[in-house]
Amino acid sequence: MSRNTKSNIRSAAPVPDDEHVMSPEQQARRYELFERTIGIPGVVEIGRYRYAAAYEGLRLRAHPDGIEICFLARGRQTYRVNKRIYRLRGGDQYLVFPGEPHDSAGMPEEKGVLYWFFLRLKPARDPVLFLSTKASRDLKRALLALPSRHFAAEPGTRELIEEIMASVTADRSPVGRLATAALIQRYLFSTLRASHRNRRATASPRIQRCLAHIDAHLADPLSVPSLARLVRLSTPRFKVRFREETGLPPREYVLRQKIAAAQTALRQPGATVTAVAHALGFSSSQYFATVFRRFTGQTPSRQLALRH
Repeated sequence: MSRNTKSNIRSAAPVPDDEHVMSPEQQARRYELFERTIGIPGVVEIGRYRYAAAYEGLRLRAHPDGIEICFLARGRQTYRVNKRIYRLRGGDQYLVFPGEPHDSAGMPEEKGVLYWFFLRLKPARDPVLFLSTKASRDLKRALLALPSRHFAAEPGTRELIEEIMASVTADRSPVGRLATAALIQRYLFSTLRASHRNRRATASPRIQRCLAHIDAHLADPLSVPSLARLVRLSTPRFKVRFREETGLPPREYVLRQKIAAAQTALRQPGATVTAVAHALGFSSSQYFATVFRRFTGQTPSRQLALRH
C-alpha cells in the first residue's frame, strides 16, 4: 500500500477467545451465510438477526484480516471500538477495521434488526469479488481509507442486502455467483459514498417537539394517535415520519424511553419494582417486567439486586 494512502488497519490486540453459547431461541432468530455457501472470493460471511428481545452482549473480539460492515435496520445498539463508544440507531452503518478489538460495551445485543457483512482484505494480493488483481487492490485501499465508521446508510440499503442474501442461494451457478458479486459491489460502493458523506440526520422540528413531549410525559399513556395530533399529522403519516427520523416506530420509542427512565429510578435508594412501574404508567408490575427484560435482557428485580 502506498505510504500516501491512509489505512485503518490496526495491529490485532490479544482478545479472549471464549465465545458465548447462544440459546436455541436466539440462534433461531439469526440467519448466516458462510464462505463455502457464498462461493465468492473474499466474502467470508453475510448475516442478519431479527431479535424480539435483548440477548447477551457481544464479547471482545477482533478480525485480523478483514473489515466488518454492519447495518442496523431497526432498533438501537451500542458498540465499543478501541475504547470508544458508538450508539447506533435504525438506518445507521458501522464499520470495524482489521485488527480492532470491539464489543458491545457491556450492553446486550438489543431488540432490533441488524445485518453484517465480512470481507477479507488480506493478503493484499488476493482478488475479491471476481475482480482483477488491480481492481481488487484499489477496492481494498478505498475500504481501508474510509474516513468515518459510523454514519447514516443510503436509502434502500436494507432492500439491497436482502437481495444479496436471496441471490446467494437462488443461483449457485458461475453466472449466478457473478451476479451476486455485482450486487455486493453495489453495496460496498454505497457504503463508500455514505462514509464520505458522514451524515446522521437530526429530527425535524416537528418530530423534535414530539420527542420532548414524550420525555416530559413518560407517566402518561402516550398513544400513537395522540402524538400524531400533537404534531398535526395523520396517524399513518406520523408513523412513517417518526420511524424515518428516529429509526424506531413511535410505540417502541416510547417504551424504550420509559425503560431508560426505569433503569435510573431503580438505582435510587428505596426504589421498588411496583412503584417504578406505576410511576411510569405501566398497567402492572408484571407487564413492566416483561417490557424491561425485552429491552435490557434482565428483569427489574435483577437490577435492584445488583444495586445492593
